[in-house]
Amino acid sequence: MSDKVEVYLKKLKEAVKTPAIVEAIHTLENLYTKKLWHQLTTELRKDVYNPAFAQHVDLKDFYDQFIVELERHINLLNLAEIVIPVSKAIFAKNKDAAFEFLAGIQKTVKKDKQALIRVNSGIIELHLNNKTPAGGCVDIKLIRSLIEEAQHDIDELTGVTPVHAPFYKVSANYLKEVGNFAGYYRESLRYLGCEDAQKLSTEEKHVQAMLLGFAALLGENIYNFGELLAHPILDALKGTAEHWLVDVLYSFNSGDLTKFREYEPKWSPWSDMRKRRDFLEEKIRLLCIMEVALGRNSKERHISFNEIASKALIDQKNVEFLVMKALSKGLVKGSIDQVNRIVNITWVQPRVLSPAQIYQMSERIGAWRADVEAMESVVRDNAKEILMKV
Repeated sequence: MSDKVEVYLKKLKEAVKTPAIVEAIHTLENLYTKKLWHQLTTELRKDVYNPAFAQHVDLKDFYDQFIVELERHINLLNLAEIVIPVSKAIFAKNKDAAFEFLAGIQKTVKKDKQALIRVNSGIIELHLNNKTPAGGCVDIKLIRSLIEEAQHDIDELTGVTPVHAPFYKVSANYLKEVGNFAGYYRESLRYLGCEDAQKLSTEEKHVQAMLLGFAALLGENIYNFGELLAHPILDALKGTAEHWLVDVLYSFNSGDLTKFREYEPKWSPWSDMRKRRDFLEEKIRLLCIMEVALGRNSKERHISFNEIASKALIDQKNVEFLVMKALSKGLVKGSIDQVNRIVNITWVQPRVLSPAQIYQMSERIGAWRADVEAMESVVRDNAKEILMKV
């Protein structure tokens, strides 16, 4: 062990009064002395991401006095992960210094593509946290440029890597910052698909579930709620004051405008929901058309204007416009019989189904099977007579 590291760790143990943190430092010291670099790297990653450790240890000083001394023994991707919380600690005191710090790390890890992407995602995260007095990002155009560059690098990777989740997270946060609900929804689902859920705290899961729920409702051209409703992230809302959001999502998934209105006292305090009420009601009406069509077999998709008006809670004079909108968005395919005031649906956009919708589908498959068996019986019983006539 170098004299520099020995002196630093000794002073650090003396300064820290919390037994658990002292024990963590002692473990690092032993691993360093024995040159067990892999085990030491694992402990370092655990410690720097531990809020209690960061509370008692100056991470910038910890990096300068200790991590630098063993940097050459650390895998570059692991090094990139280790320096992220260090950069955040620096950022809290000196924003410019934090950017300079990660710029230096970029040079250190540039030979490893994944490590460089991880550092770049860390830089984007710092820029997203660099706010003006009004609360907006200082340089949103720069953030967009950095994300586009990182996206290009991500696309060149094969498979899902450890750097995908951090990138999708900052990409989603950028889209949230610019008010792109649909983009945020899609990027957040990608993030959750790559992230280890065990790394997320209960509070983080709750926030993520809330943001995803609102993004699904408010996002343009998002009509498939089944994927979110089947996602375990929504379990974070169980037993909380915000569980109503799950019920609202189910009301959209089933095209139930009445149920959505029943929950107005819950969602109306949220300004984005209140301001976009007309958009939300139109969206649920379009989903209503899909649900009505989905509830019928292919031979019975001749739906009257009256039925659509009744279920979508609109005047019959507005039915044609609503159906035309559903057709133009590709949610359904079919035609409008203006004379007989009937809508003929031939196709419904595929989507992830809820358990209730799957049950409904299974019933229709059962009916179809019965029709096939009946036809088979007719053919079997009459085949001899047909052949004799021929």
